[in-house]
Amino acid sequence: MTKLNKLGGVVVAALCVVIVAACSKKEEAASAEILQFIPAESPYVIALLDEWPEDLVEKMKPQVEEMLEAYQVVIREGLITQLDAVPDDSDDKQDAERVKAVLEELISMLSSEGLEEIGIDKHSKFAFYGNGLLPVLRIRVSDPALFDAAIERMEGKAGHQMETATLDGKTYRYIEDEDGRLILGVFGNYFVGTVAPSSFNDEQLKRVVGLTLPENSMAKSGEIAAIAKEYGFTKHFVYLIDTRRLAEPFLGTPSGLDVDFLQLVEYDASQISDVCRQEFRGLTEIAPRMVAGYTTINADRIDSTLVLEMRDDIAAGLKTFAAPVQGLGADSGSLLSFGMSFDLMAIRSYYEAQLDKLEAEPFKCEAMAQLQAGVASGRQVLDQPIPPIVYDIRGFNAVVDDIVGLDLASSKPPSNIDATLLLAVKNAPALLNLGAMFSPEIAALNLQPDGKAVEFTPKQLAGQIETIFVALNDDALALSIGDGASAEASSILQASTSEKMPFMSFTMDAKRYYSMVGDAMLAAPDDDVEGLSPEARDAMRKLMVIGGEMYDRLSLDMMFTERGLELESTVTIGDGK
Repeated sequence: MTKLNKLGGVVVAALCVVIVAACSKKEEAASAEILQFIPAESPYVIALLDEWPEDLVEKMKPQVEEMLEAYQVVIREGLITQLDAVPDDSDDKQDAERVKAVLEELISMLSSEGLEEIGIDKHSKFAFYGNGLLPVLRIRVSDPALFDAAIERMEGKAGHQMETATLDGKTYRYIEDEDGRLILGVFGNYFVGTVAPSSFNDEQLKRVVGLTLPENSMAKSGEIAAIAKEYGFTKHFVYLIDTRRLAEPFLGTPSGLDVDFLQLVEYDASQISDVCRQEFRGLTEIAPRMVAGYTTINADRIDSTLVLEMRDDIAAGLKTFAAPVQGLGADSGSLLSFGMSFDLMAIRSYYEAQLDKLEAEPFKCEAMAQLQAGVASGRQVLDQPIPPIVYDIRGFNAVVDDIVGLDLASSKPPSNIDATLLLAVKNAPALLNLGAMFSPEIAALNLQPDGKAVEFTPKQLAGQIETIFVALNDDALALSIGDGASAEASSILQASTSEKMPFMSFTMDAKRYYSMVGDAMLAAPDDDVEGLSPEARDAMRKLMVIGGEMYDRLSLDMMFTERGLELESTVTIGDGK
């Protein structure tokens, strides 16, 4: 597939850049029309189905325009510079020149005006999905003639026209070799990009590009609506990966379009033994589906959730992993915070139970032999002696309120840091007493589990760090430095524990973070960033500065629930200043 890899693949990648940039404006029309083209059994779907709120679009529009301009520079300097580096006497030089010309045309489209000139406007809808295993990129265009004219301009710049063919009287372009055909065309009001086996006849191709609609589509099945209802997603965006549907063509007897596709990649499912087939199917049931969507979207914030659904018994076991940690999962408004919670005894018990299952019902598939052999080494890990007090540790929560004087450009360390670290321990006084046995300094603190902060500066850190304040209660030990350290050490001990009990949590003042990094990049000497031209470095710096204007705060929580692994994120939108 030489031609597809050299020219067509880059063209499609570049088209994806333009289309994703367009859809990042989030001005999609409220419609599920595009779902009629997606088979109900599609193994993967990423689709934007509805407009973002108008006030959110208007709020972000100035920054989006600036970002598109900066991306033009980054793409040009990143990709085109590589193409220019192809030696003149190389067999790839001609293809490189063609791709370069196409990229230049595509880059010029990265603006609101440029996108509208090719038929991508606020009413466009976007979907990337599997027609069987075949990938299909589909985007609605306002005027098919505009998009077709854009492709003609790219062909003119490249000095090479793609081959053309027709389906039901509709012309499409393609690049082909003996194995596959890269198809680019406008069918009805949709641009479609896909790859299909060269052996496909017209009837099969019509099913791929959507001229023949699937008998049962996502629009008819209601799966997308059901996912949205179950998880509280809005109708704007959907993300779906079904591992069972992805695996079945490789494990069972492929059907429909997958028959020729698997022949294209020279895959023969008959070589899999029945026992392997059964056990592989069992593995797909461990995490059968991944879904994601927005739960809130307005001019102030965007909340989203991603769920890796898991088998009930697996989810129930993983749900025991987390533990209560003071303040974890709450956004205190700090510069940044990060923490984890864990019940080490529960994790050990779950791991041991899985080893028991593998011993009681070992894998018989030869491909799983290495995994099965790992049971013995797993037992050895469990046999290692661990002090009982280690199992009392439940996690930590690190909070950085402020950093003063940090100069990333000159590698200058901060002159002051306001930060607090909480270590959650089931029996915190016992841990402190253990430390006192080995450190006279700790013993001299006479720290009581009353939450009152005590000044403490280890000799090893004298002159290197400000005074540390430590505080203790029955459930945690806190250490704090910087302004107000005494109060912060006591305060974090009183923070509530989240009912969600996240396994991992992260929050950040995105506005200040991006501004700090952007300022540092602006101040950095040009030769500090290797491999980038001055123009590309300036564009990268600009993107960071724009990020500081566009976003305010960001938070991410990872949790184990009865549904599986869940990631909840929140982005609050800045005021553009």
